Amino acid sequence: MTKTQLNSNPTKSIPQVVFEYILLVVCLCVIALRTTFTETPNTQSVNQLINFSDPLHSLSISAVLILAFVLWFVLAFFRKKIYYCFTFMEIGLSLFFAAAVLASFAAPDKRAAITNVVTLVAPVLMAILLVQILDSDWKVKLVLCVVVALGVVSAYQCAEQFFLSNQVMIDQYEKTPQTFLKSLGIQQGTFAHMLFEHRLYSKGGRGFFTTGNSTGSFAILACFAGVALLVEKIKNLKNNTLSYLQLLMCAVAVGAILFGLVITRSKGAISALLIAAVIFFVYLLFANWLKAHKKAILVSIFLLVLIAGCLIICYGISYGRLAGGPSMLVRWQYWSASARMYADHPLTGVGGGNFVSFYPHYKNPAALETVADPHNFLLSLLTQYGPVGLVAFLAMILLPLSRPVFRKLDLPAPEPAQPQPVFKVSALLLLIAISASLLFIRPILAPMPPCASAEEKTAAAIMLYIMPAAVFIIVFLLLTAAVYSAGNTQARSINIAIAALFCAIAGCLIHNLIDFAIFEPGVLTTFWVVIAVLIAKCSLQNHNPEFALKPAVFARIAVMIVGLIIIWAYFQYCLIPVAKSTTKIKQAYQANRNGQFQKAYSLAAAAVKQDQLSPVVASLAGRLYLQNFYHSSSKNPDLLLRCQEYLLNAIKRNNANFKNFELLSDVYILLAEFSQDHTKTDWLNMAFESSLMAVERYPGSARLRMNLARITEQLGKNDLALKQYKKAIEIEDSFRLQFKIVYPDREVVSRLGQEKYDFAKQRIKLLCP
Repeated sequence: MTKTQLNSNPTKSIPQVVFEYILLVVCLCVIALRTTFTETPNTQSVNQLINFSDPLHSLSISAVLILAFVLWFVLAFFRKKIYYCFTFMEIGLSLFFAAAVLASFAAPDKRAAITNVVTLVAPVLMAILLVQILDSDWKVKLVLCVVVALGVVSAYQCAEQFFLSNQVMIDQYEKTPQTFLKSLGIQQGTFAHMLFEHRLYSKGGRGFFTTGNSTGSFAILACFAGVALLVEKIKNLKNNTLSYLQLLMCAVAVGAILFGLVITRSKGAISALLIAAVIFFVYLLFANWLKAHKKAILVSIFLLVLIAGCLIICYGISYGRLAGGPSMLVRWQYWSASARMYADHPLTGVGGGNFVSFYPHYKNPAALETVADPHNFLLSLLTQYGPVGLVAFLAMILLPLSRPVFRKLDLPAPEPAQPQPVFKVSALLLLIAISASLLFIRPILAPMPPCASAEEKTAAAIMLYIMPAAVFIIVFLLLTAAVYSAGNTQARSINIAIAALFCAIAGCLIHNLIDFAIFEPGVLTTFWVVIAVLIAKCSLQNHNPEFALKPAVFARIAVMIVGLIIIWAYFQYCLIPVAKSTTKIKQAYQANRNGQFQKAYSLAAAAVKQDQLSPVVASLAGRLYLQNFYHSSSKNPDLLLRCQEYLLNAIKRNNANFKNFELLSDVYILLAEFSQDHTKTDWLNMAFESSLMAVERYPGSARLRMNLARITEQLGKNDLALKQYKKAIEIEDSFRLQFKIVYPDREVVSRLGQEKYDFAKQRIKLLCP
């Protein structure tokens, strides 16, 4: 009987194999966590503490990936010989990092820029690490099994929302609508209220992501990962009942993911999946012809994409929208505003994570929503990182994928021994680790909502934490049981599996030409995992030579020092400031709710001091004082002065966001009410300047125009006030016209508010000569 070898790569020692397997487990646990809780690091609001911890969660998870890569790289230099598989991602990553550094220096909100860069770069480092670790076919299969199992978990969550929790939420909302809306920071009767009801009653499934579109992108990746497993199982199908049952398990998993995709009701994701499926079947039918004419095909694809892009732009400029339904109208408004944004920042862009601050500058006044992303990954990268950043990001994807589908694959080399025992033990250890992370770490990242009774807490724990973990365990066990017994596959089936993974990447990119899902950390991390699996699979079958180097002692010391500096810098400038400021500002608001006002103020000051870059923390500190001013019966002006100090600090840290200017203007108006004579005029003049700055940063806001008009009236500038009132009415009328186009079956909801709308018209009549 042949003894099973743990190490299928003779260049690696047993301790190195064990260490790399630990890193593999860590990476897969990160994937499991990121795809099972909602993570929005760059869309937080400065008005409230909802989702305020998301940047900290993202930076913490990214720290794990960065630390894993640095540890592997540093320890590699302390071996006798370094073996490194070049992925071609390194070229684009280096260029992208350089562009990101320049964009971060140019960005007004540098904290958001740093968080965004880290969130984008960490999964790429993980992908490079995975290529080095995935040195055997059974490891590749384990990764694919995890992705497919998580896809089924996401589908389960969509089904649970569609059939159960959405209706429960509707019942809770209809029972106490005001309380429900207040918890979300939404005012009743506003446009935001209408959007909330529209999404609530649509009953679409969004899984663990922010939108159904993001869940759809993840489903595309998971579905084709399942197809890659299915292909190998079909090619190794034996004529017995067990083999057919194993094949059925893979097919059912893929079917469950497709069912979840349908529940999301994401037209863009479903269309992208169909396009990717057509590409896949064309490859199956014409593989040899495609390989023979690969250069002509690549040139033709490039020309077709270029022509299609030109036609879309020409159509949009001619008709002021894209062909299709109302969603294409609003997307063209996103894109045209983004084009103007890029025209003003052509070299570096506005900086990562800063799109949300700049978009109101260029927003069409009639547009219904203010978005944090242009819903096109190309424009998102171009506007935030400039042309170099866009090219570098595309290079990270396209250079590694330039040849795998058309490459002629060698027959797989026979393994030194059957890997079944190693596969079983490894799968079991991986299952335990991921299950533990889902059951113990995930509740920390996605805490349970407030529950009235013990029974409700138990039910919520079962539905939120236990059931997703149970679904993962069951599906993972079935998948590993179905694939572990497969023997060596022929080159044809390997090529088809690689084509399936290629189509997963293509489908995700196609979908994100009209969406932002790829930038959700869960989708982005899975996207790079699929790329890593594809590269590793090609390397295994083509026996790509590893780069070998015998490092000198000086090189080892230098690499170790550089690695320590990277880790120190990350913790010192990225993670620790955000962790301390986030903790202290939350403690400040909690102390304020408990009536411990002086403690709250001290904690808020400490939070602002801990993170010298974050405008959000400074703004929240200022809002704390303003909140106490409104709730206090004495109306102490000193609270307003302290609020002014923190708001000016927030503006200094990010002078592109209109919200702090708007709030500062309100503070100056309140201070004017407590003053007399020339002091009152001085405060009103300061309110006028702040309000004017807010309007310059959001010229399409009727609300800001109204505020400016009222202040100018108090200063006796009636001509300017009349102009602002007219502009406010013009903006509101254009909004109402587009509302009828986008929501023809709904009653028009005023964004300005009917009372303010009527007041503006009255003032226009009185102020007109």
